[in-house]
Amino acid sequence: MQRAEILIIDDLMESVALLLRYFQNEPIDAMVALNGVDGLRKAREGQPDVILLDVAMPAMDGYAVCRALKADPRTAPIPVIFLSANTRLQHKLDGFAAGGVDYIGKPFSSEEVMARVYVHLRTGGLRGPAAVELPPKTMQEANGENKLVTTALALLQEAGQEWLAQEKLARKLGMSERRLSELFRKHLGMTVSEYQITQRLETARAKLCRGKQQIQTIAEEAGYQNASDFSRAFRHRYGLGPRDYRQVSLSDQQLATGSD
Repeated sequence: MQRAEILIIDDLMESVALLLRYFQNEPIDAMVALNGVDGLRKAREGQPDVILLDVAMPAMDGYAVCRALKADPRTAPIPVIFLSANTRLQHKLDGFAAGGVDYIGKPFSSEEVMARVYVHLRTGGLRGPAAVELPPKTMQEANGENKLVTTALALLQEAGQEWLAQEKLARKLGMSERRLSELFRKHLGMTVSEYQITQRLETARAKLCRGKQQIQTIAEEAGYQNASDFSRAFRHRYGLGPRDYRQVSLSDQQLATGSD
């Protein structure tokens, strides 16, 4: 099983220590930077698969760090997940505008952090042919809520782009649909369907950044037969429609390549 590597950039040791505990039993290695400048250096040298980036840092805030990462061809492809206590819509839009792919509000839960990280590892963060897999967990081991949620996420990741109905997932886990729905809302703040939509939209976002495939084809592969429905869902998630997002992404890539 291939191990992934993440970079945590946060000036608060309490947050760093908490995140490190989340990943200690996962097939993931973690690097740490306590300020933006060191974070940029470690991102360039270490080439992590995903970056967890705090917004409120002295001297160089997370938005500035992310813009610098996206302006450098060496680090531009790395997915950046923002961490912030400020969850107002405008701040989230600022994060996406800076180049982030996700935004997690503080205080966060281990389940939410792990779910978001694995989504981005699966949909473009991990370089190479192998995909990071969650450690094997059987239903006999899954005797607590956290383990049940983790097992559910593993099954959803195995399904990939195939839609796994809530009824079928609940049956695989040996629980009722109602209980499964309660667990997802409690630990992830979203339904099973919303989680799968997030996975599909992030895969679509990665394809848009590559710039070759037709948007209608990307929409269909994401499960949207109607391009308008896809555009509406994408705009709600990222603040821009798919066509505008592609243009901005390609322009940024061209600028970054020209400045190298």
